[in-house]
Amino acid sequence: MSYPEVVLGRAKEIQVVGGHPWVFSNAIVSIKDNRDIAPGSLVKVVSDKGAFVGVGTYNPNTSIRIRIISRVENETINVDFICRKLLELDKIKSKYLPPNTSGYRVVHADADGLPGLVLDKYGDVYVFQLHTWGMENLRQEVIAAVTKAFSPRVIVERSDVISRREEGLQTLAPQIHFGKLSEEIVFTENNIKFVADVMKGQKTGFFLDQKEARIKLGKYCPQKTVLNLFCYSASFSVCAALAGAREVVSVDVSAQALEIAQRNFKLNGLDSNKFKFIKEDVFAFLKKEDNTDFEVIICDPPAFAKSQNKIKIAVNAYEKINNICFEKAKQDTIFVTSSCSGRITQEEFRNVLKVAAGKARRNARVVDYCGQSADHTEILAFPEGKYLKTFFVEVRDI
Repeated sequence: MSYPEVVLGRAKEIQVVGGHPWVFSNAIVSIKDNRDIAPGSLVKVVSDKGAFVGVGTYNPNTSIRIRIISRVENETINVDFICRKLLELDKIKSKYLPPNTSGYRVVHADADGLPGLVLDKYGDVYVFQLHTWGMENLRQEVIAAVTKAFSPRVIVERSDVISRREEGLQTLAPQIHFGKLSEEIVFTENNIKFVADVMKGQKTGFFLDQKEARIKLGKYCPQKTVLNLFCYSASFSVCAALAGAREVVSVDVSAQALEIAQRNFKLNGLDSNKFKFIKEDVFAFLKKEDNTDFEVIICDPPAFAKSQNKIKIAVNAYEKINNICFEKAKQDTIFVTSSCSGRITQEEFRNVLKVAAGKARRNARVVDYCGQSADHTEILAFPEGKYLKTFFVEVRDI
């Protein structure tokens, strides 16, 4: 297959050859034949000496000019190529899943070599998102490849993500491309049942990336009182209750999320009437209530930094909510706090927590930590793909 040829500047290929999936605009010195390349087109990337670097998707309107999709010369990017990648990734991911788990991420975009594509599996229902022009142009190939690789019952597209706008794409309404959704989607994770709201829920219907944190949480909860803030469908709350917590309070502003939360309790044999579900803004809830009796506090808010120019606002928001939680925590409380903002690094978030704890005059001892689960691939050559940070800290007086 003949693709337009993009030439990199001297030594600009080193990072890409080492495994990084992005080529930035300032790394490019020329395009052979001075061709105009439409957004999403496939291109061949070569070094200044003409050595092959990779095949990538091109967008002339973004600073990330090229996203590498293949490192094999003369690779044809088609249904068979994507199908082969899906099967390879599924085999890899399956090795690192908790027991009895049917819900996980098959493709984690650039880190998995399919830039701009997210594909999540909920049993025999597959949900995908297209984030870039390159994948936008490969939509039909993606659908055909998922069908060929997995024989799904349903394929849903959730390209309603704001990040598409950075690529010059419109957000799209959720759409079923194959099959019918006639019942709620229930999947298992580590022997626990959850509902995935694949048409209306956040992300693709569930926060699959917190598998490790949910597993770790259990050991801190037996006979404890637990507060789960920004609970969404209350997966942490379910894990706490199953681990033997004597009281679990789940807070979220969404009535729809809390309905699913109660359904998740019932699916796992828990009487939802014995637990509290509070529909309220978290900041308003914490301001109004005393909330000093909880022995475990979980705070997993949405991404406050969804764009580069919102980082300062996000840092202030994370500092504010964590400061309030530190103030509310009593002696020996286990505080589980997360940030899913990829533009805020682990060390930056740790510093936020340091400042928040200091202002509350609390000693915060880190007792555990985890990032995104292994199905949300993190590769050493691509630190930008590391986004989820979860600290478990024991709170004491200074």
